[in-house]
Amino acid sequence: MKCTHELFEDQAVRTPGATALIHGDERLDYAGLDARADRLAGLLAASGVRHGDTVGVFLERSTALVVTVLGILKAGAGYVMLDPAFPAERLRAMAADAEIAAVVSTRDAGPDALGVPEVHVEDAPTAPPLARGTVPVRPGDIACVMFTSGSTGRPKGIAASHHAVTATLTGQDFASFGPGSVWLQCAPLSWDAFALELWGPLLNGGTCVLHPGRRPEPFVMARLVAEHGITSLYLSSSLFSVIVDEYPQALDGLRELIVGGEALSAPHAARALERHPGLRLSNGYGPVECMIFLTVHPVTPEDVRDGGPVPIGRPLAGKRLHILDEELRPVPDGGTGELYAAGAGVARDYRGRPALTAERFVAAPTGERLYRTGDLVRRGADGVLAYLGRADSQVKIRGFRVEPGEVESVLARHPAIDRAAVVAHAHPAGDRQLTAYVVPRGGRHQAPPAD
Repeated sequence: MKCTHELFEDQAVRTPGATALIHGDERLDYAGLDARADRLAGLLAASGVRHGDTVGVFLERSTALVVTVLGILKAGAGYVMLDPAFPAERLRAMAADAEIAAVVSTRDAGPDALGVPEVHVEDAPTAPPLARGTVPVRPGDIACVMFTSGSTGRPKGIAASHHAVTATLTGQDFASFGPGSVWLQCAPLSWDAFALELWGPLLNGGTCVLHPGRRPEPFVMARLVAEHGITSLYLSSSLFSVIVDEYPQALDGLRELIVGGEALSAPHAARALERHPGLRLSNGYGPVECMIFLTVHPVTPEDVRDGGPVPIGRPLAGKRLHILDEELRPVPDGGTGELYAAGAGVARDYRGRPALTAERFVAAPTGERLYRTGDLVRRGADGVLAYLGRADSQVKIRGFRVEPGEVESVLARHPAIDRAAVVAHAHPAGDRQLTAYVVPRGGRHQAPPAD
C-alpha cells in the first residue's frame, strides 16, 4: 500500500511526458510537476518541517498551489488549505486547530499573524530537491486536514490519511481517471472535492485543468471544456441546478458528470439527461469525514422520471455501510435507519476536538469503529440506498414522527413544483405545524390540474 505522493511519483516514471496540469497558458507534464514538487519539499525540510507536521497553504488556485500540496506530502507532512478569501479570524482558528507548523504563501500576499514561519513559493526553484524516499511516510499518516462548518459556528478540522485518499481514488469504477481523462478543478480549495478533481487524475495518469477564477462561472467552464477537451466534471447539486436552468451548454462535450454535496434535483437531472443523452451522470453521496464519496449512483432516466428522490447508490469498494437504529441494531432492508460508515476513507478524528470525535466516531457492538453520518437512509432489496434526510431534522407533529425530507420528496413529484423545502414552525395554539416553501416549475405560478 502506497501513499498519495508515491502513487503520483510512480505515474511520473511511467508517463513522464504526459500532461499533468494546465492553468491558463501554463502546462506541466508529470516529470516537470514531480521535479518542482521535490524542490518545494526540500525547501520545507530546510525550513524545519518534519514528518507528521501539518502545513498551511495560503495560495490562490495555480500551478504553484498544486506544486505546494504535492511537495508538502513528499516532505512527510499534511496540507491544510487556508483559502485567501476566508476572514482572518477564521484562518487563525483553522491554523490553531490544525496545529500547523508553517504556512506556504507568496512573498507579497501572506496571511496575517498566524504565529508560524512563512515559506515562500518564490524560493523553491533554487532549493535543493528532497530525494525520493528521504522521509518515510506511512499510509495511515495524515495527508490533509479539511474544515467543515460546525453547529457552534466553529469550523471542524477533519484529518484524513493517505489511505483515505488513495483508497477512494484508485481501483474504483465510479469515474474515469486514467490516461485520456481531463478533469476540471473548480471546487473551492477547502472542499474534499478538491482531492477528487486533483488526485483523481494525477494518481491515475489523467490531466487536471485548473479553473482560472475563485468561483466557477458556467460560461468559463463551457470555454474550458471546448478548449481543453475536458471529459469529467464534479458539481455541487446547487450549481448543477443553476447551470441546467441558466446555461446548460456548459455541459456540452462532457463524458461524465458527478453531482454531490446536497440532494440531487430529479427534475434538473432529467433535463440534463434529455439534453445530453450521452452523458454519464452520477449522484455522489458522502460526508467530508468519509473522503468525498461513500456511495455513487449512475443516474438513468428511469431514476428521475417521477420526480422523487434520486438514489444515492451502493458503497464504493472498500467502504462498509451499516444502517442502524437508535440502539445501534441493524435495520432490515426496507426500513429507515441512520447510516454509519466504516472502512477505507473514514477520517482519523476532528483535530483538537476529542469530545466531538468521541460523539461522532463510535464503536459498534462488534467493536468496529464507525462514523455516525446523521443521515437517514433506506436500503432496497437490490442494495441501492435512498437518502431520506437528516436524523436531527426529524420532528414530532401531533405525536407522530415526521421527516421533513420525505414530505419534500412527495411535494417535488407534483408536476407544478420544481423544488420544495419543508420546515416545522411553532403554532400559536401551542403545537407545531409543517410549512412548505416551493419553487414553481418554470419559475412562475402554475395552477395545479383540476381533479
